[in-house]
Amino acid sequence: MPEKTASVYQSPVANLLSYGELKPANQPWADYVTDLGLTETHIAELIRMMTDDELWESDFEGFESWGVAHAWRALAQLKAVEAIAPFLSLLEKYEDDDWLHIDAPKVFELIGEAALPKLAESLADDAYQEWTRFAIAEGIGHIAEHYPECRENCIDVLVKQLEQYADNGPHLNGMLVSALVELKAVEAAPLMEQVYANKKVDDMVAGTWATVQVDLGLKLEADFSEEEFRPQFVKNMHAAALIRNPEYDSYEDAVPSRASVNWGVPSEAPAKFGEGFLEVPKLSAKPVQGFGQAKSNKKGKKKK
Repeated sequence: MPEKTASVYQSPVANLLSYGELKPANQPWADYVTDLGLTETHIAELIRMMTDDELWESDFEGFESWGVAHAWRALAQLKAVEAIAPFLSLLEKYEDDDWLHIDAPKVFELIGEAALPKLAESLADDAYQEWTRFAIAEGIGHIAEHYPECRENCIDVLVKQLEQYADNGPHLNGMLVSALVELKAVEAAPLMEQVYANKKVDDMVAGTWATVQVDLGLKLEADFSEEEFRPQFVKNMHAAALIRNPEYDSYEDAVPSRASVNWGVPSEAPAKFGEGFLEVPKLSAKPVQGFGQAKSNKKGKKKK
């Protein structure tokens, strides 16, 4: 462990630097509060560790750099509302970090109802990137599921943001719809219908409007055709397969190695691949950075 890093933390917070790699995301988190005897008096130091640039950007071998993740999990277990703002800053700074974004909804869930005012404020702030707001919306949904007493407040926050669907990105709208569907917020169905009618939602996130109506209990599967349950992206993929293989009459014939999903084929397709909805946007090169990501310098690559 680098002497500088080790020297700026005191026990028991310092013990997180030797706690080891995180368990897989689908396994229970360690009980940091009980194991290490953490209390509210350690919150400031935990926030400092969570946001420690040396740990985030370090290139040394060992477990120490996992301390940032152990720190944000410990803060969540301590229900540290004051950790929300710096945690959101990390989501913005390290948007490509998988562990950070996977853990985010759980972090907000554990902090609980006390997190709602700050999360509502941040969800409405378009200065945050769409994927940060996506994580916030998912977290609000988790809070509603685990704290029934604040379910209505959570739904109100989600609905208020969905009302801004024209200005939201499609992924965010998809997450808002998905969270409301999970909460069985039938009262929001007319608003959701508007969002779908105006094609402002990513239906790979929330499902098609037919799927939403069935999940809300408003309709039966038998009320719709199979094609009405097929997201637009899948329709595009089917069309692309036929464009590449014009001699075939169906997607299943064009791609025989894939299991048939029996979704049928769209009736129309663009003249050739690369046009219309199949056009591939040019992406600018962007360096990937953050905890858990490969970084290179004169010493080589960091491995997690």
